[in-house]
Amino acid sequence: MKELSPRERFARAVRREPVDRVPVLYRMKAEAKAKLARIYGIEDAGTGRKHNPELELRLGNDAIIYQIGINADFSHRHIDIGETWHNHFGVGYGKSGLEGRTAEEELAFAKTQDFWGPAKIVPENFPNFHPIKSEEDLANYTWPDPADPVMLAPIKELCEKYQDDYYIIVDLSSTLIEAAYAHIVGTQNFFLMTFDKPDLIKKVLDGLTEYYTELGKNAIAMGVDMIRVGDDVGAQQAMMISPDQWRELAKPRFDYMFKEFRKANKDLYIKLHSCGDYSPIIPDMVELGVDLSGLMQPTGGNKDQVGIKRKYGDDLALIGGFDVQNLLPRGQVEAVRNGVLETMKNLATGGGYIFSPSHYILADVPIQNIYTLIEAQREFGTYGKYPLN
Repeated sequence: MKELSPRERFARAVRREPVDRVPVLYRMKAEAKAKLARIYGIEDAGTGRKHNPELELRLGNDAIIYQIGINADFSHRHIDIGETWHNHFGVGYGKSGLEGRTAEEELAFAKTQDFWGPAKIVPENFPNFHPIKSEEDLANYTWPDPADPVMLAPIKELCEKYQDDYYIIVDLSSTLIEAAYAHIVGTQNFFLMTFDKPDLIKKVLDGLTEYYTELGKNAIAMGVDMIRVGDDVGAQQAMMISPDQWRELAKPRFDYMFKEFRKANKDLYIKLHSCGDYSPIIPDMVELGVDLSGLMQPTGGNKDQVGIKRKYGDDLALIGGFDVQNLLPRGQVEAVRNGVLETMKNLATGGGYIFSPSHYILADVPIQNIYTLIEAQREFGTYGKYPLN
């Protein structure tokens, strides 16, 4: 097969059509991206809503993914220790469990991030204030503006600049269940209220459904190729809520959302993401008309990559599957290389697969492992050659 453009390669993989080689989609947190960008002389290594895709394109990405969901604000933002920052949903965020660190200790820690080898774990931002904890809170709550031009304008610019060559994805994560438990209501509150105050939880999910439906439609109007919704409902060995609960709380709302998206553009493609083991609801994804499922974090029932590919590979495309919890940050280069080979064997055989780590590349991943990942993907990801022959 002749060499395809990145855009055509990604689109064909999503449609489960033959491609020349496995498409790629790498995503990095700010610290990892800054560390790698120095090698390429790229000064603008923005992530989240400040995302500059130039580094990822240099590494071989066939698509550009731009995040406008609630995670795009807090997850990639610098928040000082002791500071609480509130986003447009009214959720407060700070550094979790680091209240005792002094400014001098923080400065000493920052210096450790300059080494090329394994970095120390970077403190993450986490929600510390949730705006809806009661019916009264909900009654007084104002949802954000889904037509916010500050949020939407960069999408049009990305399409105009890159869409001739690259596939354009807009990411709305976190979207429903995760947005409710992790951000709006609070994790403990959410799981208690699903039983104690189910009507309140359903109203919160209805509000999120309406907001993200309109936000997605506004992004679709900019001409994007795919909408990604993200809803972490998987833990390490099972789902965080029962499959039946998910079918009651999430599935009908996603069904409404996806139908509205496709009214706006009948040719739109949809990706549904969850971390952890979400294997029990893969058949529901097929029923919802999801085109791309992932990031296939190899936990619990998702460990059987060959079985999942065999069972669902004719109905939807898959993305991810390479371990970022242990193998990528802690493995020797030989192990990383073999891990890429096994992932290709398991998921890329027969097409309909996009190579990606099973989540962001984080700060604790050594540079040599990142390069091993990239080079192994290039070596093992060509159709007609080992192992895809």
